[in-house]
Amino acid sequence: MKVRLQTLAVLGLVFAVVFALAGSASAAGLSGAQYEQPLLITSVGQSADGQMVRVLAQRGGLNFTYDSLAGADAVSGYKTAVLVVGGSSKGLGAAGINPDQEEQRVQALIGAAKSAGIAIVVMHVGGEARRGDLTDRFIRAAAPKADYMIVVADGNQDNVFGQIAGDSIPVDYPGTVGEAGGFLKAAFK
Repeated sequence: MKVRLQTLAVLGLVFAVVFALAGSASAAGLSGAQYEQPLLITSVGQSADGQMVRVLAQRGGLNFTYDSLAGADAVSGYKTAVLVVGGSSKGLGAAGINPDQEEQRVQALIGAAKSAGIAIVVMHVGGEARRGDLTDRFIRAAAPKADYMIVVADGNQDNVFGQIAGDSIPVDYPGTVGEAGGFLKAAFK
């Protein structure tokens, strides 16, 4: 029993340190906090990853609205749109849309955001497990339009985000979803 309590105490300390470090990350791909609040967070592909980023934004104390099906008309009143890329057939089905409709929604949202001078941050937090043809389709639709990207490193093993970013889009590759939250928080004034 004593060994088990010590093990739990050590694990608790490890988690506390990891979350403390994740909260103190700086956006290395950026020269500092560049984006303004409030932000609109939406899913691109209807995976649960959008909900994870919602929780990260909440923990980071950011001023945001989460709308998984935000359309072009939803960008009004926001300074930044955070597009969380991760395709899910189940999520698309639950939303009552197909991949073509999702891509059209996202393209319209991006167009409206760009026209209104709203910054676009693209995030991919699902790692390698979330990659595949469906997610890759949505990466190609959203990532080239980003002003900044946060990509959990495991989801970029083929360097697709690096190729899209080139020298023109700053990108950070945190090792975990928790660390991605630190980069998200650090990107905002």
